[in-house]
Amino acid sequence: MAPMIQSQIPSVQPSPPPPAQAPQQFEIGSVSASVAESLNVEANIDGASRFDPRDVITIENRELLPHEKCSRMITKTFEQRLHKDGYTWKNIPQNTKDLYFEDFQKYFRWDQKISGIVKILWEKQAAIRYKSFIWAIKNAKQKPAYVFDDIWKAWNDEFNKPEYIARARQNKLNRQAGKPATHTGGSITHSSHAKRMEQSLGKKPTYYELFIRNHTKRSDGLFVNEKAKAVTDDFIRLREEMSQPEEGSSEPQLVDDNEVFVKNVGGVKKSRLYGIGSEISTYCSIASFSGTSPATGHSHELEDKLQLMQEENNLLRDQLKDLQDQHQKIQEKNEKMQEEMRKQMQEMQRQMQEQMKSQLAAFFRGDNDQ
Repeated sequence: MAPMIQSQIPSVQPSPPPPAQAPQQFEIGSVSASVAESLNVEANIDGASRFDPRDVITIENRELLPHEKCSRMITKTFEQRLHKDGYTWKNIPQNTKDLYFEDFQKYFRWDQKISGIVKILWEKQAAIRYKSFIWAIKNAKQKPAYVFDDIWKAWNDEFNKPEYIARARQNKLNRQAGKPATHTGGSITHSSHAKRMEQSLGKKPTYYELFIRNHTKRSDGLFVNEKAKAVTDDFIRLREEMSQPEEGSSEPQLVDDNEVFVKNVGGVKKSRLYGIGSEISTYCSIASFSGTSPATGHSHELEDKLQLMQEENNLLRDQLKDLQDQHQKIQEKNEKMQEEMRKQMQEMQRQMQEQMKSQLAAFFRGDNDQ
């Protein structure tokens, strides 16, 4: 683990909150504002669905909400349906993944207009959860109750293969090679951390507050690396500069901490903010900080739409490849069965010929004896 920087968080007095503004439609992660309505809308609850007990899924920052419950239910679907080849997510046949998604729908519902996006985000989240799911099984001291004996044996055989061990060791080295910890948020998203902070603070945390939470150690408040400390020091200095009294006045200027933070880290890049990720979209319009013109904003919308289409295409391509692989395996299995049947037929013919020869030989020997 990289050494922690021995520096405490400087005390910063919170600035007065900016004037309240009317609600706006903002971008959601890398999804454009033009589809924000469909991403934020809850499931159409009418008729019989009004009494549907399933939780309603919404999307924020390209994340399924409620995030933690979605993760728990995804893991639960794994436990209910294990595949013998499923020691990695990649090895699971597409038809089994489709069954996982069907099981997931037993617990959640959503507006049908966002079904395609939900499937993409589910696929990403499921792949992440499955990795943790397999890790827990692999490191379990005894077989979990939901794992059948034949699957337990098959998976452990794979885990103990020299090539699997070597690959796992190399992957671990690749993750650790010269890369100190960059944040302390763990697998929980910035968005989830922000929501927890909002509940405890009674208000939305500023970018600076969220940055400090995810870039300092909980035990002693030390920064995770030099860059995190430098960002904080620069933020404090810039905030002091921007709050200096105007000429002829002794009163400090009111500044927006979010605006100061965005300026401090170099602005928004590709709908993301350093140290915050795509969380910026839950606070304000990205265009308000990026200084983009309407034309540029329109260009970003087109880029977002294109990215979403590419992700949908990638998902379909992966599903098609899985189906092709399954078809290839079935074809190879059929060819192998046909070859075995051909050999059996040949063996049967040979045995019949041998038997006929023996019977004829015995018949002629009997005639000769007479």
